[in-house]
Amino acid sequence: MSTVFVQVGQCGNQIGHSLFKKVAKDDNVKQSHSFMAPDGTFRAVAIDSEPKVLHKVTHGQPYRKYSIISGKRGRGTNWAMGYHGLKKSGDDKLLDSSIEAIRKEVERCSSFSGLILLHSLSGGTGSGLGSRLCEALRDEYQLGHLMSCAFVPHASGESPLQHYNSLLTLSHLQRFCDCIVLTHNDDVLNLVEKKKGSERVSFSHLNEHIAASLGGILLPTDSLMPKSGHSIGQEPWEMIRSVCPMPSLKFVQLKHLSRSKVSWEGLMSHMLLTLKKYNAKNKPFYSLANLMVARGDGTASFQHSAKVLEEKIKTAYNPVPWNPYPVDIWTASNNTVGQKNSASVTIATNSTSVVEYLDVVLQRSKVMYDAGAYLHWYWKYGATKDDFEEAFSDVEAVVNSYNEAIKSG
Repeated sequence: MSTVFVQVGQCGNQIGHSLFKKVAKDDNVKQSHSFMAPDGTFRAVAIDSEPKVLHKVTHGQPYRKYSIISGKRGRGTNWAMGYHGLKKSGDDKLLDSSIEAIRKEVERCSSFSGLILLHSLSGGTGSGLGSRLCEALRDEYQLGHLMSCAFVPHASGESPLQHYNSLLTLSHLQRFCDCIVLTHNDDVLNLVEKKKGSERVSFSHLNEHIAASLGGILLPTDSLMPKSGHSIGQEPWEMIRSVCPMPSLKFVQLKHLSRSKVSWEGLMSHMLLTLKKYNAKNKPFYSLANLMVARGDGTASFQHSAKVLEEKIKTAYNPVPWNPYPVDIWTASNNTVGQKNSASVTIATNSTSVVEYLDVVLQRSKVMYDAGAYLHWYWKYGATKDDFEEAFSDVEAVVNSYNEAIKSG
């Protein structure tokens, strides 16, 4: 089962670069050819509207030449410009070139299972072109899985358009993807700052943590290993079945920690210290389903702690009463997402905590929209009033679905 990664925009390509460093270290990936082809090349397409970042992250790396797609000019941090293209003479045909490169990469798979997009919610390319690609790929590969790993901008603001861009992108992801893995840049920054202490935190530190978190759930595990002893790369899609059983409730968030010389209970307890359990009104969040992946179980000690860890997760993540099996557990003897001789725990949760973020996007976008702020930039590049009205409706429906999921217990 082969998976093709689609790295879109500056953020998506930088995260993809960090993630594939970990992919390339995993012997099970190499043997299964799930994320890498038999010739050692990455099953990935790297796309950006400008060549600078692309050249930096792909130089010397085993990407196929046709899988590196660069445009001629940026997308102005504007969803409409990314979604519709330049619409003038000199258009770089970025969408068509990207779809053709993805088609070639998919055709090279002996058993294609799905696509994973890596992209930002706020940048013009990551949000706009990312949305358009989701739509096109859903239509093109109807039997394949489609997962978005989307990165939430800092709340302090990367652009005055970021709430509009996020709103429009979230709407498309909800419509066309099977699962949306959300990573909040602010949360990652806080975690890495605490870990580094007085050391200055760089973008590479943040990208490393995000890549480790994604690798924690995506890379092969012993739990899903067939009797043949060779991984078939089903972890991304089994994760969806585990934590996203309902199509209206498919937002997943991750927590990850990797350390050496620490007990499993200690590792879990330390990771859960930073878990936010209540919203701004002091009401508890609920989890619909959870998946824990423990890596680095070289001495097979995890089973002695499994029950205790499961109870810790239930206590911390407050599962809904209607799910009798709210925690799945996978293990792997090697921890290829962390340092040598370390152990890691990654938790993927489908939680009502996502509503807090979606509400912020809705509220701030609505205030701007009602005031007519910045809308001319969207009309200029082909967006319409219907795009915004549908986006508001889609995201509001997600919020309502999560709120109803709590009541149904």
